[in-house]
Amino acid sequence: MKRVTILLFLITLSGITFGQEKLWVKQTKVNDAMKFESQLNPDPKFLNQNIFMSSDYYPYLEKYPLQTPVVVERSAVDYLALSVEYFFSEKDSLLRIVSCNWEVNRYNKSMQKLAKGWKEENKKLDIYNKEYERIKKNMIQIFGLANSDDQEPKSVKSPWDSSTYLTRETVWDNMDLHAQLDLIFSDNTHRIRLTYYWKDNQN
Repeated sequence: MKRVTILLFLITLSGITFGQEKLWVKQTKVNDAMKFESQLNPDPKFLNQNIFMSSDYYPYLEKYPLQTPVVVERSAVDYLALSVEYFFSEKDSLLRIVSCNWEVNRYNKSMQKLAKGWKEENKKLDIYNKEYERIKKNMIQIFGLANSDDQEPKSVKSPWDSSTYLTRETVWDNMDLHAQLDLIFSDNTHRIRLTYYWKDNQN
């Protein structure tokens, strides 16, 4: 009986933790995504953050200007907490792109805390790689097999100075949706980010 109870507990726990990384992948009004967040967590933590989306991530930005996103902070499944940013167009409140960020203290930062945190995070590449692999497996369940996938971090030269940083990239792409999972690991940035947007099929 104990074994059955333990097994049921582990299955339930697995469902709860993966639930914290479930995604809303339907292109609907932003309110529908908020209802989804409330189902994941009866007391969702919505944040007021002034964030802008770059055309590097969203190629239709000129055609569909975006409002300041609705931001939801979720609990950490393993090491990194997750924040989800829902960007939607001004005229119709339709979701256009979603940015999911696994990062330590993404919003609550002071320069003193940042500097101290960078030193600690710089020692944790193995942890970030494990997190990346775990998140990627979850995303494969949602998006299917990836079109391209970096198996190991690559060293990239910074476009701003002579420094280098480590990066990984996994891409999913089909007729309706484009998704990209990135790892950025540098002296002052330690982040796993998933962005996905719906393609404009009106052209």
